[in-house]
Amino acid sequence: MNENPFNLGDKKERNDFLIALAVILFFGLLFWWLFFNNNSVEIPHVAKAEIPSIVVDADGDGIADENDRCPLIAGVSANAGCPADSDGDGIYDSKDRCPMYAGTKENKGCPSDTDGDGIHDGMDKCPDLIGVSENDGCPSDKDGDGVYDIDDRCPNRPGLAADGGCPKIKIDEAEQKILQTAIRDVKFKTGSAELVPSSRVVLDKIVALMEKYPAYKLSISGHTDSQGDPAKNMQLSRQRARVAKEYLVSKNIRSGRIIAKGFGSKVPVDTNETAEGRKNNRRIEFVPSY
Repeated sequence: MNENPFNLGDKKERNDFLIALAVILFFGLLFWWLFFNNNSVEIPHVAKAEIPSIVVDADGDGIADENDRCPLIAGVSANAGCPADSDGDGIYDSKDRCPMYAGTKENKGCPSDTDGDGIHDGMDKCPDLIGVSENDGCPSDKDGDGVYDIDDRCPNRPGLAADGGCPKIKIDEAEQKILQTAIRDVKFKTGSAELVPSSRVVLDKIVALMEKYPAYKLSISGHTDSQGDPAKNMQLSRQRARVAKEYLVSKNIRSGRIIAKGFGSKVPVDTNETAEGRKNNRRIEFVPSY
């Protein structure tokens, strides 16, 4: 094989040839560098626009993965690509039983339920009282008068808190007078629970009132003066109230509408130091109610 393809003579000629070749390459590179850098040859902008950008959206929610905090779960832009979390409690709406109230994982996204009535504190107007959903977590109040049924003596009739949740008793002036005169006119024999005959006339008027107002109940309270043994006075007052009730029941007034109690000398309306005062304290009171 020919080891000298350029037919160079001796070694010196070969070295001179290589040196010349190196010089030509050097100046060629220098010329290229100066030409392309000094004249700022750029690729046209059109060429750049033609290069398509690649957007990766693994969950297909329209939010690029580079901006998506939940790239594998379809979400919303309002929650940075994660599913909606309206209350911001970290529990996604799709799994949140109370999506509008911040809660805990233990309560499945709902706030605590302090009273354990099944209505979380965020919606419970009475968070410390066991209530019902119909009354926003407060105890039932069927008549809507603000007095809970558990405390309402008239749960089916709107009334006043001062009257135990019952409406005002409405009776005319003449009827009020019957009840007031009954206090002094219903009498018993001295030291006994036996009615004097005139008392029955007064009690018959009360029977008529009870028949006129079938929705009303009646409280009968017996009272004595302070003379004598307190225990005996208490027993006597109870017996007299009970006798008055039994008379009304005998006239077909339902027993469940009447409450009879005795208070002895504990609730005086006058002094016990005078005969007149003691007379006023010995009495039977009749109070209508619901």
